[in-house]
Amino acid sequence: MAINYSVLTTIGLIFLVTLLGAYMRSRMRDRCLKDFVGFHVTVERANGKLVWGVLRLEATGLELLYSDAMQDERHIESSYILYASEYQDIQAIYRYADRLAPREQERRTADIRHSFHPNLLRRLARSARNFLSTATDSLQEVITLLLGQFQRASSRYLVERTDATLSKLGGKYIGEISRQADPLLENYIGQRVVFEITEGDEIHEHVGVFKEYSAQFLEFLDVQYPEARVLPMQLGEETQTDRVRVRAWDSRLQVENLGEDPLLLQALRWEDQEQLLNVVVDGGESVELHPATAMARAELHMRVARELDMIVPRSRCVVRHRAEFYKPTAVRDVIFDVIFDLGTVLTSNSLREAREQRLRAELAQNPHNALAAANLAAILIQKEAYGEAEKWLNLALTAAESLPDRGRRVRMELRELIRRRRA
Repeated sequence: MAINYSVLTTIGLIFLVTLLGAYMRSRMRDRCLKDFVGFHVTVERANGKLVWGVLRLEATGLELLYSDAMQDERHIESSYILYASEYQDIQAIYRYADRLAPREQERRTADIRHSFHPNLLRRLARSARNFLSTATDSLQEVITLLLGQFQRASSRYLVERTDATLSKLGGKYIGEISRQADPLLENYIGQRVVFEITEGDEIHEHVGVFKEYSAQFLEFLDVQYPEARVLPMQLGEETQTDRVRVRAWDSRLQVENLGEDPLLLQALRWEDQEQLLNVVVDGGESVELHPATAMARAELHMRVARELDMIVPRSRCVVRHRAEFYKPTAVRDVIFDVIFDLGTVLTSNSLREAREQRLRAELAQNPHNALAAANLAAILIQKEAYGEAEKWLNLALTAAESLPDRGRRVRMELRELIRRRRA
């Protein structure tokens, strides 16, 4: 029986190219996620679920290793697996800079130095990847041409249309590599930027150093992020955490910021009632609040400024501005204001509408209620009703001394309104 060397050679060549491509794909790791490997991180999913552990990464997904095994009603678990197909359900991945051990701090610093001040080999590798990104179509044509010449020279050993098959395989792997580069974002690496994130039904701005990007993610460092916290408290008792101390007695609440960074008091909630606060407390300062209704127990909802590194899916985040374009005196205001920005509403919300109606009713009864005017202005800014919002902010400023923070938050909102109008 005669051996068909052309078929065997073709199969062998395609098999070799396929194996090489499969190996390359199995070794490819997301560049952003690689930076967090071995660090303790928190993954927030789009549904609000939080999972934390030490990150381990594979080409097909990631695993969070718990520091201690956890037991529920049915089993004991020691890790959490998130597959690559589920990356689109990630809201963000956080690495808290103030929680890193000394060795982790050194590793993070070394990684930043290598990224922002790369050696010659790193620069050449990145340049080659960027070249592949812009020259993908041309390279595929070159591969087709070379394989055509190769087939004609080896027509005795290759079956027909081998060049088309190999060209398709080569183009597939070149395309996989080229998706990793974005010429526009290259100019922002190492720069402080303002980026927008979709959070629920709102868009919020944050400021950070743009570290890296990949086909699916964007990575930022040194982000001052408003972490949500809820503090249960009881009348007649003192409640304290690492960041805040609350004393509740009679019809008064004293809230003291124990940290150096500011915090935003959002609301008091008890039973089925809510009182909006929208008060900023700077580091080391305290404010006194007067709830409208006596309460035995309540929850204080607030946002605490935390410095962290974060990775966000590109489907939820875009780099919008280069922060260095602001004047030096304005950079501090922009960074501080953006920490507690109001955001922009994407869709209507029944809770937000109910709050607006309640605030309008309060102002109808007392047109000089500065706190109600400031809270209504915040909702209107979210809805981009800037004209009416400015009216209520100016009214609140006329009675700024009556506000718990003496108008600190109102002035922040007014600056945000001005920036939005300019934009």
